[in-house]
Amino acid sequence: MYAGRAPSFFHGELAAIIIGTAYAAADEYARILAERPLIADPGRTRAELHDYQRHLGEALGSIHTAEAALQRNAEHWMEACRRNVSGEEPFTTAVDNRLALVFQTAGRMAWDVLQGSLFRTAGSRYARDGQRMQRYFRDAATYWTHVGASMAEPLARRVGRDHLGLPADDIPLIP
Repeated sequence: MYAGRAPSFFHGELAAIIIGTAYAAADEYARILAERPLIADPGRTRAELHDYQRHLGEALGSIHTAEAALQRNAEHWMEACRRNVSGEEPFTTAVDNRLALVFQTAGRMAWDVLQGSLFRTAGSRYARDGQRMQRYFRDAATYWTHVGASMAEPLARRVGRDHLGLPADDIPLIP
């Protein structure tokens, strides 16, 4: 493990945190749906409405996909470390860039569904201070504004250039 490159590893850590936060937000969303009575029909809850069921289902599908990408990419990272130690293949900057971009993409998937679906459709009362959904959103927004997430565009350019056989190290990762 110590034969790997740090940048992609750090992006994997950030992705794991945001994916876990997205799972927590999905659990909170399900709780909100089950407890929140409808304004027009207080005997029923949002959990009974198809649109909210769909929002939750789509969110879970995206979060599970992000987690699967995270786990598989972590396996690729460990394999790159193993090959580096055995002398089969060095753990190059190009490999590091590719792995970092996949981790980042998984994190972006989790952020997108947390803020674009779960937080947005939970209801404004859950955006107040002290509400779990507000906390998950705030924590996720902190991830999204972290310098690691701002590396998405330069990492994508690097991966594209690496694939084309062009030099990529001249592209700065930190804007």
